Amino acid sequence: MRELFDVLESKGLVSEVDTMRIENLSAKELLKLYEHVYGGVFDSQEQRAASRADTPLALDPFTFFAGASMRGDSGCEDPLCRMRKIDFLGRYAALYANEVTVPLPLTHPDKLGGVAKARALLLRSATTLLRLRPLITHGTIKPTVMRTTHCEHEIQWVKQMHALIYDLAEHAAKESLTRFDLLYLLPEKAPTGRATIYVEGPRDFLEHGSLVVLFDESPNWRCKTWKYDRKGRTELRRNRKLWFVQRIFDEIASNTSFYLAYGLRQNARFLTDLPGEAFVLNWLTGDEQLSATTSAMELLTHAVPILADLPIATLLRIRREERDAFESYRGVITRIASDTLAQTNRLSKKEAQEMFKALIEPEIASLRKEIRFERRRQRKRITGGLATLAAAVAIGAFGDLPVAIGGTLAGAAAVAGGRLLGKAGEVACEHGANLRQRSDLYFLVRLLQEERAD
Repeated sequence: MRELFDVLESKGLVSEVDTMRIENLSAKELLKLYEHVYGGVFDSQEQRAASRADTPLALDPFTFFAGASMRGDSGCEDPLCRMRKIDFLGRYAALYANEVTVPLPLTHPDKLGGVAKARALLLRSATTLLRLRPLITHGTIKPTVMRTTHCEHEIQWVKQMHALIYDLAEHAAKESLTRFDLLYLLPEKAPTGRATIYVEGPRDFLEHGSLVVLFDESPNWRCKTWKYDRKGRTELRRNRKLWFVQRIFDEIASNTSFYLAYGLRQNARFLTDLPGEAFVLNWLTGDEQLSATTSAMELLTHAVPILADLPIATLLRIRREERDAFESYRGVITRIASDTLAQTNRLSKKEAQEMFKALIEPEIASLRKEIRFERRRQRKRITGGLATLAAAVAIGAFGDLPVAIGGTLAGAAAVAGGRLLGKAGEVACEHGANLRQRSDLYFLVRLLQEERAD
């Protein structure tokens, strides 16, 4: 994937803040870049698929396939909201996953239908790629395009599965129609100057419980009998309402189909923060807990705010430095989620929050208390040594524990002070090792220490 980033950099796209440069590319440059990105991602995913072709299907608890909502490709179109989604997915991957498949909203170059479409899709995809770059180059996140290749023995099953899922989605859209309310707004009254649909519906299917859709209407799209209010709005009914609701369910069908055709071959679990995205999988498998674990993990951010503060590159560095602590932490999070899910068929957001507050936060508080106590103990041991030093002491991993001494030592008293400090340092190192051995959540403490250091 490094070659892909080299191509992006050749166009001045180094980070997500540079993506607006795509707007200034000529049609020829744009289409060439689009083909490079699409081809590079597809070739990489085909190599991964081939390497696992003969691997027995056994879902890895730490390998995931990111649903459309989780990766910011469905629901709210606000750029900041989408960026928050991508950031959360990145931190989730850094703090929990072996691997996360992240489909990009890229259509095959032969099916684009125009330069404007290519520009819009490339801008969205480049934002995802560049924002998650540390995790992609690290190998934790694997970008893909939603296209698969299959042998002659498998392709028939894929086609049948695809047809079944879209039939289910169509049926579900019709059955759910009364749960959605749609208002059409005239283009001349809309803030964007384009025809606009305001959708309100179940939060299982719509982030925030609402959705705004912009579209270019055909000359005969409006009915002559429609009546508008003073703001230029009218309620959509029957076929036109169904068409927009069907789009929501078709997107779910598309993601589900690609997950079954590709994600399962990567031994990945479906990762979503919208229960409605998993409704087809729930129906096919009878497992209503597919999205519950994700809901529980999402609430970890409330228990440990550090997840939203440290740069992803820092998280990955600590993960490399504390491999054993990371595995212990991940194991205990999995056990907590599994034990809770075993007691209930559905885990609400409130229940997940209470679960982590009850089981994780007390442990973190205990570790913090122990570290504070150790600091006070070390201060008493260190006081005599500090008085004999000619220079300041650098601060170490535990906040107040010395790990290096600067300046020169003067006379026998200074040497004695150095010995006192050295003894304190030895005890601190032993204490740190004990914490690693005794606490499954020591990895989180390391993150909190890193936050103080910054």
